Amino acid sequence: MRMHDMPEHTTASPRQLPKTLIAGLALIAITEALVMIDVIRRGGAVAPHVEMPEPVGVFGLAARWAAYNITAVCWVGYLLLADGLLVRLAQRRDTPTIASLRARPNRFLVAWLTSIPVWCVFDFVNFHLMHAWTYHGLPEQRLLRYVGFFIAFAAISPGMFLTAQWLSHAGFKRWRTPDAPRGNRLAAWGLIVGVITVLVAITLSVMTLGVKPWPMRAVALSGAVMLLPGLAVACIVRCPYLSSFTFGLCLTAWAVAIADPIGNMLLWVGLIYLLDPVSRRLGGPSIIADWLAGRWGRTAALMAGGAVCGLLWEFWNYWALSKWTYDLPFLGSWQQVGYFEMPLAGFLGFLPFAVECWVMLNVINSALNASGLRLAEELSDDCDIL
Repeated sequence: MRMHDMPEHTTASPRQLPKTLIAGLALIAITEALVMIDVIRRGGAVAPHVEMPEPVGVFGLAARWAAYNITAVCWVGYLLLADGLLVRLAQRRDTPTIASLRARPNRFLVAWLTSIPVWCVFDFVNFHLMHAWTYHGLPEQRLLRYVGFFIAFAAISPGMFLTAQWLSHAGFKRWRTPDAPRGNRLAAWGLIVGVITVLVAITLSVMTLGVKPWPMRAVALSGAVMLLPGLAVACIVRCPYLSSFTFGLCLTAWAVAIADPIGNMLLWVGLIYLLDPVSRRLGGPSIIADWLAGRWGRTAALMAGGAVCGLLWEFWNYWALSKWTYDLPFLGSWQQVGYFEMPLAGFLGFLPFAVECWVMLNVINSALNASGLRLAEELSDDCDIL
């Protein structure tokens, strides 16, 4: 039996808080306190809209450092906190460790490292085509800048996955309908064809009625490009995986071709449908396989995990001096209605984003396994996420 196949039991007392939980809370609390001191000293000014006064004294310099590095530091703290919450849940249930940094360390490490190139894909598309968000206040020294990128980007996927893992075992995994294969198949088709049709209809409506109306010929062509190939495959082949792949390919290709912030609505969903069948083909976990089997909990937990992390990302980002802002002109006046820097309409993107990152991790891990390079431990059941 391999070492990672052996069940790992928690040894701490059920009344003893896990050390990672305490360390994570302490790191977040100290960083937040320093940032609030810096905010008070700069009179509540919010970057990048006004010029910041210079910090005074050693304490002021520490507070200013925290304001520049809050995203990276708080997300390290959050990963520790999330691990502690998982260990605590296992302690209270007197079960083997559900999943944490220590239960499947190799899988966590793969998720942590691959989170960087996964996010770089979105940054590449954004900065070369869409320009939906912009970074501000980045360090001028290249080494410091890339260290900050590494720490912050590496925490994106694991943060959402650990949150979703806790939510799954806290109750989401019970969301299933295993005794209704016909109903599950119809529901899966609805989530493939129905969701994409609604998304395309919303996109075309925004293109037609938005702040920058597109020519009607372009709108009609867009609808045909995004829908007709997938619908044709769905009607002829009737294979949910092939249909999903076709729809995903069309949406992703059009999101890149349109070269406009509105394409984020397509990209954030299209890659799920494009890559999930690839993961299935390579022998990895599959969201569509979950739907066909009536397992809804993993999808719901991932979407909720994306929402939780999205709330924290935007909260920590707002008062930071090294931060990002959004430019989504297709929202018109609705762009001003937001949660801190994030327009509320754009906030909905965090829900599929978590699913998308998990699917991308599955493809990478399954491709490594297929090549004979088995780095990550297998998931223990069809409810686990990390």
